[in-house]
This record gives sequence, C-alpha cells and structure tokens, in this order.
Amino acid sequence: MFVSAVRLVNFRSYKDATIALQPGLNIVAGENATGKTNLLEGAFFALRAASPRTRREDKLITWGEAFTRVEVRLAEQADGGAAPDHTVEVGYAPGQGKRIRIDGVEAAAADQLRRRAQVFIFVPESLLLIKGSPARRRAHVDVFAAGLDPGYEAAHAELQAALRQRNVQLLRLRDGSPPSSLDPWDAQLAHAAVELGRRRRTMVAALAEHFADVAAALAPDGGRFGLRLVSQLTEIEYDEQACLAALQMRRGREIQRGHSTFGPHRDDIVFTEGERDLRLFGSQGEQRAAVLALLLAERAVAEEATGDLGTLFLDDVMSELDDSRRRLLVRRLTSPGQAIVTTTNLHYFTEEELEQAAIIQLPLPHEDGGEGTAEPHG
Repeated sequence: MFVSAVRLVNFRSYKDATIALQPGLNIVAGENATGKTNLLEGAFFALRAASPRTRREDKLITWGEAFTRVEVRLAEQADGGAAPDHTVEVGYAPGQGKRIRIDGVEAAAADQLRRRAQVFIFVPESLLLIKGSPARRRAHVDVFAAGLDPGYEAAHAELQAALRQRNVQLLRLRDGSPPSSLDPWDAQLAHAAVELGRRRRTMVAALAEHFADVAAALAPDGGRFGLRLVSQLTEIEYDEQACLAALQMRRGREIQRGHSTFGPHRDDIVFTEGERDLRLFGSQGEQRAAVLALLLAERAVAEEATGDLGTLFLDDVMSELDDSRRRLLVRRLTSPGQAIVTTTNLHYFTEEELEQAAIIQLPLPHEDGGEGTAEPHG
C-alpha cells in the first residue's frame, strides 16, 4: 500500500493543492517556507487523524478559513494486476470536531485508520520522543503496536478502564469507604497491567533488535546504541499475583495520593548509547539518529507483521547527515516501500539517486482560484 495522491484544502499554507506521489523514493524540494513540512503533516493527518506537530487542531486551518480537510488516495499492487484505490478523508472545523471518511463511508473513530496503511514520520517535533516525557514515549509505542496487534489495543483499553475505576475508588476510600471495597479493582488492574505489560515488553524487544545497528550507522560518531523498557513489572516478573501483592502493599500511600502508582502506566522507553541516557546526555545528532533508527525499526517490525513496509515521511533529515550516512539512508529508502523526503538542496542526492526518485518541486504552480497541482518527475 502506498500514498498515490494528497489533496490539502485550507491546511496550513495550502489553500487547495493536490500532489501526486509514486512508490519508492519521492523527493519534495523547495526553499524554506514553501510548505514542505506542511505537506508531510497534512498527509499524516489524513492517515492518522492527528498531527505529529500540535494538539491544537485549530492551528492546522489556513488563516481566515472556517475548516480544513485533507484527502489521501491509497493504492496497492495486487497479484495479477492493480487493485482498486482506497480513499481516506479527514476534516476538522472548530466546534464540530473531526470527520473521518474511508472510501466515502463515515468512520466512527480514528482507530479505524491504523490498519489501513503503515505510516511513519520524522519532523522537528519528533525529537520530543527522546527529549520529552515518558508518557510521550509510551503513547508512541502503544499507538504503533495497537496498529499491528488488536490484542495489544484491547489490553491497552482494558488497562485505561481499570485505572480510571480504581482511581475513583481510591478517592472514595479517602472519604471513608472501607478498604476492602478496593479489592475487586486491585484484581482488575493486576490482570490488565500484566497483560499489557507483557505485550509492551515483547514489542520493545522486537524494536530493539532492529534499532541498535541502524542508530550506530546514522549517528555522527557511531557508538553502541540500545533501546530498552524500564518497568516496575520487571521487579515482579510480570506475575499477576505478585502484581496484586504490590498494589496491596502500596494501598496506604495510594489512598493518600488518590491515584495508582504501580503498573505499566509508569513505564518508560529509554534510548541509550553505551551507559548514557540519550535524553539526558545525548547530542542533538545522536538524538536525531536515534529517532530515525526507531522509525526504521518500526518499519521493519511492521513489515514482519503485515508484509507492508508502508510510507515513511522524513522532513529535512539529509542536511544533518554527512555524505556517507546520506548514502546509507537513501539505500534504505529506495528499497521496496515508499518514502517522501523533503529537502532544500537536491545536491544532497547523487545523480543516480535522483534518476530513480520522483521529484516534486515546491512552491506549486498556481491555477485560477488559488489551486495548485504537482505531478512528480524524475
């Protein structure tokens, strides 16, 4: 499955524009402020109903307009010939929320988009995966894993429900409810915590297998990179009865605090080089290499699970790499699958690489009414 076209209506700097794309490597070239990052963000918004850059969806709407809408056409090559295209459309208007259509049919929730196509993105804000909070790293891995494994998605939903119910009961205990009233919620949380914890541990281990070599190859000075899960559940070996005992041991403190303090909702995913935690001690180049390596690791795991390499969006990554690392990255991007890479300078690519790629030049040519259309050329 690959993205064959993107239409952006009132999205950031785009009034109404359509960009055609091809399988393999697509290079979006243009000066700064010509809409390169906005194009990637818009395509991702259509495929995931969320922006990788902001939670303020009103910020996505072109200034002075009342709504935004992005449409994506997905194509695939089936055995024996071309399969029918699929369309995904996500619109947003303040006060009305988001509207999602898949092949013209209203979708009930954004979760339905996850299994339509695999998609991975690097934009400047992606560095917050390392620099930001554990909650951000957990959410990133959870969204990726849920898109591959319905069981993971169900386990995550069960944990969230158990946490909400148990936290409400903890507050009731502060108001005088008997301590025994927490017992059923302890049991529910222990079961959900171990189920999700085991699945998350398996997923992080699968990503780690691919992560280390790619990160070392892309980092400015190489190194021994690692990815690991830090979890309280490791202490109890992911055992449900031991989890239940840990919850009961912490009950007094949790009643005082009014929330649950033990479980996979406290996990973190740690990026390392040697003994260094890259969040605390990594250089900008190492952090960037680690995020890129994580995306490529996710792509490899997704291919193993689904047979689909999906689409990789990379915003201005070539300028931060030396020539040898550019060549290594491009070799990975020109393998089967699809990659859309933005750049201000086509000289970051060799002549041979440019001949094999589809090139989209920004800004787009404008037609009457402020519309623009781009067809790739190579």
